[in-house]
Amino acid sequence: LRFRGRLHSLGADMMNAFEDRFVVAQEATGGIKDVKVMGLEATYVSSYATAAYKAAHSGATMGVMAELPRFILEAITFGTLLGLILLLLFRNEGNITAIVPTLGVIAFSTMRLLPSLQQIYHALVSMRGATAILDTIVQDLAATPPRPIQEAPTPKPMPLERSLELSKISFAYATAERPTLRGVDLSIGARTTVGIVGGTGAGKTTLVDLILGLLTPDEGEIRVDGVPITDENRRAWQKTLGYVPQAIFLTDDSIAANIAFGVPKDQIDMAGVERAARTAALHDFVMSDLPQGYQTLVGERGVRLSGGQRQRIGIARALYRDPALLIMDEATSALDNITERVVMEAVQNIRADKTIILIAHRLSTVKSCDTIFLMERGRLLAQGSYDELLAGNEVFRRMVSGGVEEARAGV
Repeated sequence: LRFRGRLHSLGADMMNAFEDRFVVAQEATGGIKDVKVMGLEATYVSSYATAAYKAAHSGATMGVMAELPRFILEAITFGTLLGLILLLLFRNEGNITAIVPTLGVIAFSTMRLLPSLQQIYHALVSMRGATAILDTIVQDLAATPPRPIQEAPTPKPMPLERSLELSKISFAYATAERPTLRGVDLSIGARTTVGIVGGTGAGKTTLVDLILGLLTPDEGEIRVDGVPITDENRRAWQKTLGYVPQAIFLTDDSIAANIAFGVPKDQIDMAGVERAARTAALHDFVMSDLPQGYQTLVGERGVRLSGGQRQRIGIARALYRDPALLIMDEATSALDNITERVVMEAVQNIRADKTIILIAHRLSTVKSCDTIFLMERGRLLAQGSYDELLAGNEVFRRMVSGGVEEARAGV
């Protein structure tokens, strides 16, 4: 039992060391600029080396424990054979010829059995060492409710002709102390542009993730033209959506491939790529400033492009599949005012034909929205046009005043 407990402990140590090593590497590469500027290279290298040593030490110890019994077993076996030979010789009065057949059978059987016994033991050691990892996987699976996988063929997009309604929506993350959203009721008319605003922690992004079908509400339901979104039609609903996040993910490929993200190169509709790029105010830049046009490589994570250009590729990507609903989640918060204006002009080009949801930190972004929903601490605090909220809601007025002060300070 003590031996088995030691193996389980070594497996847990190795798993924790692998996790620490991955976290250190992820933090170092994700914050490489901060690491360089602050001179933290040695700190991260040391942390990675410590985690790597712990993983190697635990793995080596488990390897020794797996191999050690082999030599002990061989010593016992050959000692037993030697004792058996002496015993047989004694019983047969030293007549070695008489005991050779018996010794041959025993020796042959032993040599055949030893490798198999060692393999069985080695497998048992590996299984015992992996129980800590298995326990963690089982806990994660138990914490995540099963969700059916949508089978092919891919369904047709779910139409949005009248409204998108969220009724009494509540949601809490598993590790949160309080619900992120509580009793949210709102209605978004088709082919309208709405803004969702609020301070940090108001629940804006969680609300968007629910609309996107990435999360399932704990209470309440989301309805499209009166039809509730369920596991059965969620994929059809997602086919209706276009999503532009704050940080656009770009592959080290051409602009065309990034706009038609996920489409095999031989199936890319270049007319659709150009149409989406024109709508996103990207086409002129591609054709005038890039010698290879839409076949220009953007570099890893789009390093060869500016923030505004990457953002417009993100908008074009969302528009490539001609979605009925476009969601922009803080999509312009990292842009300067001039670039933001260009991106928002691109959005204005499509608002007559699309339903648009803007999640914004800068209130200037949502000033022209038909309706603005003001969130606070997971609840819908107020809704109305920009002017209506400015006149009738103190929280919104403070947000506007804060934004004006930031603009004056050049933030």
